[in-house]
Amino acid sequence: MDNADKDTKTATKTAIAPTAKKEETNSYIRSSHARAKDLASYYAVSHLIANDSEKDIAERTENRLLKEAQHEQENLERIFKLSYDSCSDETAGEPDPDWLYHFISIAKHIRGASMQKLWSRVLKQEIITPGSTSLKTLDTLRNMTQKEAQTFHRACMLSCHFGSDESKKLLTSIKVRHSGLFVLRAPSSDKLALGSYQLPYSNLLVLMELGLLLRSELESGEIDVESPLAFGYQGSRYLLRPIKKRVSLTYYRLSPVGQEIASLLGNKKHEPYKESLLELLAKHFVVEKNEGSQVNLAT
Repeated sequence: MDNADKDTKTATKTAIAPTAKKEETNSYIRSSHARAKDLASYYAVSHLIANDSEKDIAERTENRLLKEAQHEQENLERIFKLSYDSCSDETAGEPDPDWLYHFISIAKHIRGASMQKLWSRVLKQEIITPGSTSLKTLDTLRNMTQKEAQTFHRACMLSCHFGSDESKKLLTSIKVRHSGLFVLRAPSSDKLALGSYQLPYSNLLVLMELGLLLRSELESGEIDVESPLAFGYQGSRYLLRPIKKRVSLTYYRLSPVGQEIASLLGNKKHEPYKESLLELLAKHFVVEKNEGSQVNLAT
């Protein structure tokens, strides 16, 4: 092959390659026009778009209802299979038939993989402990988008509990009231910035609207310097001994529905948050593991 032929072949390859690459890229990009048509076809409501006059409205309705029933069947089969796979030899109870009917009437519409996994956990929990998940909780889950569920999961990862109450709370600050000559001064607050861990106040408002978080910020009583406060974070347990008097904690509390859903998610630590939490607590308390050994904040 002479040089002229080589140059011609190289030029041809150079001209073709970008076009082929562009076509390959465009195969993954759909216009809104095309996407709307695809969705209409998928849900069997494309008659007017496709200008299809072969089937009358009764046939089209029957076709759409059949597709819906098939989707619902697939959703339920996946959820029950996920629940079955997660079960083992735990002692089982007998879920209430009315609860199961309500569960199925909602779960059949759940299509996202992550949400199906959550609903499978609801079913497993009800099989093991009938009555543990209320109908109100099912209705709340039905109204949650996947994004809202992720926000709630993130809130659960940052939640703690303290005292004799095991309910989950979002700690917002440590408040110190002054004494002696400074008793008239406003209390000082050492805040924990939840927004730094992808949970800004706007997300808390979303959780409040969903009924997962109580709207009022609460404050504990003053923590007794003589009696250590039990404190837990995602399975780790500590004892807090105040360095000074007149110290309290401010927090948001999960609602009863929020507590029920949180129990399905289990414990999952957020290590950067855990470090910040322990550092903040160490400024106002002697922090010990509940077996009595002092926490090493360097680890």
